[in-house]
Amino acid sequence: MSINKSYAIASAAVMASAIVMPLANISQVEAASQTITVTARVNFRKGPSMDYSVIKKLYKGYELTYLGQKGNWINVKYGNDTGYVYKDYVTSLKTVTANVNFRTGPSTSYSRITTISKGSYVEVLGTSGNWVKAKYNSKTGYIYKDYVSGYSSSSSTSQSSGTTKYVNATVGLNVRTGPSTSYSKIGKLDYSEKVTVLSTSNGWSKINYNGKTGYVDSSYLQSSKPSSSSSSTGSSSVSTSASAVVAYAKSQLGKPYVWGAQGPNSFDCSGFTYYVFKNKAGITLPRTSSEQSKYGTYVSKSNLRAGDLVFFDTNGSNNGAVSHVGLYIGDGKIIHASYSQKKIAIADFNSSYYQNAYVNARRVL
Repeated sequence: MSINKSYAIASAAVMASAIVMPLANISQVEAASQTITVTARVNFRKGPSMDYSVIKKLYKGYELTYLGQKGNWINVKYGNDTGYVYKDYVTSLKTVTANVNFRTGPSTSYSRITTISKGSYVEVLGTSGNWVKAKYNSKTGYIYKDYVSGYSSSSSTSQSSGTTKYVNATVGLNVRTGPSTSYSKIGKLDYSEKVTVLSTSNGWSKINYNGKTGYVDSSYLQSSKPSSSSSSTGSSSVSTSASAVVAYAKSQLGKPYVWGAQGPNSFDCSGFTYYVFKNKAGITLPRTSSEQSKYGTYVSKSNLRAGDLVFFDTNGSNNGAVSHVGLYIGDGKIIHASYSQKKIAIADFNSSYYQNAYVNARRVL
């Protein structure tokens, strides 16, 4: 065996020993903490469907005790109450597949917080290269990917070599020195430009940018190259399926707004669009407005046509975070589940309020 090959094997053994706890010390491993965190306001229900009554509303940042899962619903305990929340509104749990070191940063050079035993649950918060960022026993740290269920060596390699994505922001996408808008800009990517994503964590993607490392908002990236806005047929062209969807949406006018509802008698904003497209077009959209804003094909505001989904930042965050969705019905109007009016209503898309709150639009028909 060559010296280089021997050195490589020895190095791998050293890394494995740094990541995984020796069998002799298993008795020192701490017990698992099965908690998850609410990522957006959600109804806490008595049972695993929209038919069950609401116990109370839970808000972003609340920590819940995980009890199990039934379909798309997570069984949790909050305070003295036990009930269910929809899975899209809480972080996910993964199991640890070996006795592994839990570190303060994403490499073996960082100090060990504790060691997590095989089979324990951790709350996954994101990834950084070959490391999973997670919460365990109320502490945040990092675990090597190969020792967390759902993150295999092959997925680590894919992240390391990079994943191809395309920019779907019509006005371009800022590239920053770090993963938040508080970091300075180092450049800008054009609409439909191809980028190599190295890793993704907490809504930000680490990319290669002109030989440097940069960060972009992940919500403005998609796997396929977006179609050119010039190929759009324009707002005056309405397909038969789009006309049917718009007519069906209008048939729901006046029904009450209820947060977390998705029909047939009441709706919230994304529940309304979810219900209309599923029942009239046979298309199952993601359940939240944020996820719907990444579905389908990007379309510019100037090329909107009836049947397109339009998305808004109604929280006044000014960072492009989607919090509301409506359906464009043509002639500068949208139909939506209005929180302020507490019902399904038609609104003026060209009003200053909606123009200032506008984030993007997607075409799914």
